[in-house]
Amino acid sequence: NVYLHGLVLDAHGKKMSKSKGNVINPLDLTAKYGTDAFRMGLVIGNTPGTSLALNENRIKGYRNFANKIWNASRFVLINIRDFNHKTKPILTPKDKKKLKELKSFTKQITKLIDSYKFYLAAEKLYHYFWHIFADKIIEESKSRLNGENKKDRRAAQFLLVKYLATLIKMLHPFMPFITEEIWEKLPIKNKKM
Repeated sequence: NVYLHGLVLDAHGKKMSKSKGNVINPLDLTAKYGTDAFRMGLVIGNTPGTSLALNENRIKGYRNFANKIWNASRFVLINIRDFNHKTKPILTPKDKKKLKELKSFTKQITKLIDSYKFYLAAEKLYHYFWHIFADKIIEESKSRLNGENKKDRRAAQFLLVKYLATLIKMLHPFMPFITEEIWEKLPIKNKKM
């Protein structure tokens, strides 16, 4: 059930009664879970021609995603304090392969957005950020960041900054508040998102 512009509508767009207490007010959900989580909850799964029921548990899940973005970003920012972004480090073949995959993913998301498939772009970004970036890229970088090899550490830092900056830009249309906050903290020359 959705409350919009003074009207209360059920999942089928029929007018409902506020006095019956069966209404979810979006302003309450945004206050409780955040606007970015609410926006993601409205976009993901909202395929054309279907009726999306507003579910508080979905919004809560996307708040957890916003927390994941924040924590992953904090990890990167803490580990790049000594990173010199003006010089490009020597990347390993594995690093180059990962950057090529990221570029391919970026093209895929751009194509989805250009064809107005926002629901699919947001869902793919959600899974990619959580399962590829946070679970794999960050986890694999930990030993490189803490290792003795300074060149390898710089390559890992470069990879983390590149991934985070790219993903934050792609997530921005869906989650503008958290991405704007993180973007301002990144050591990027061109601050225009």
